[in-house]
Amino acid sequence: MQARATVPSSKRSASIGSKRRLRFLLIFVLCFMSWAAVNIWGQFAKLHEKSSVVANMEQQLVEANKLKEQTKREIARLHNDEYLDQIIRRDFHYSKTGETPLSVSKSQ
Repeated sequence: MQARATVPSSKRSASIGSKRRLRFLLIFVLCFMSWAAVNIWGQFAKLHEKSSVVANMEQQLVEANKLKEQTKREIARLHNDEYLDQIIRRDFHYSKTGETPLSVSKSQ
């Protein structure tokens, strides 16, 4: 006669139950990790988009600061009477009494 080692039914059902719980836990963890990966991927896309917006805004800030400095220099120069005379003559074609204005045409 052969001796068969049989596992009592209570131990066998307990091992089957623990395998089911372990499988359920593994599926739950896998679903959670998938959900987390999808959210992280979406966050990286948003981060890339926002960083490009920030870079664009920084470029605009640099340009605005350059314009501000030019404007400050122009305002400082406008307090000089000689500079004002130059602007009036250039832009409005004024001349002092006794002066003859010369007009130079651009050659094509």
